[in-house]
Amino acid sequence: MRLFINALGFQTAWWACIAGIGLGLEIPALVYCVVLAVLHLSFAMQPWSEAKLAAIALVTGVLADTLLQMVNVISFYGWALGPVSPFWLWMLWVLFAMTLNASLSFLQKLPLWLSALAGLAFGPLTYYAGAQLGAASFDGSLINVGALALTWMIALPFLVYMAKQLFTHPKGLA
Repeated sequence: MRLFINALGFQTAWWACIAGIGLGLEIPALVYCVVLAVLHLSFAMQPWSEAKLAAIALVTGVLADTLLQMVNVISFYGWALGPVSPFWLWMLWVLFAMTLNASLSFLQKLPLWLSALAGLAFGPLTYYAGAQLGAASFDGSLINVGALALTWMIALPFLVYMAKQLFTHPKGLA
């Protein structure tokens, strides 16, 4: 049940952020994400490890998304500090990290190249969906899709690796 709640929490946060941009509800979406993160940490078996992983994902995501935006691969909408990626994306990176030891913990048991393949396929799809729903501008050219794919092909296995390093699972749990 914990894994289902974790996955559901992330998905509802994603939708809240994406819809929040289009509906002018970005601040309530951010508050919702913060509440989910605090709840996750309060129920986590290793809250400091979760917080460290979230911080690593936050830095990774802000750097990746800001670079993608600066080289005109994608243009994100929403409240941001200058050219840096918007705050709602920051929260999604934090919450995504909080799935890596819960609903996506199975990735830690697989070879990292499978995480790279998953990032290659699903990273661009997520950004494309967000753009189609009005949270970003993205032309979908092969070069831009390739840049997103490459970014996620690196980011996902890196974060899975970091999750694996930060967490030790008792046998039978994961």
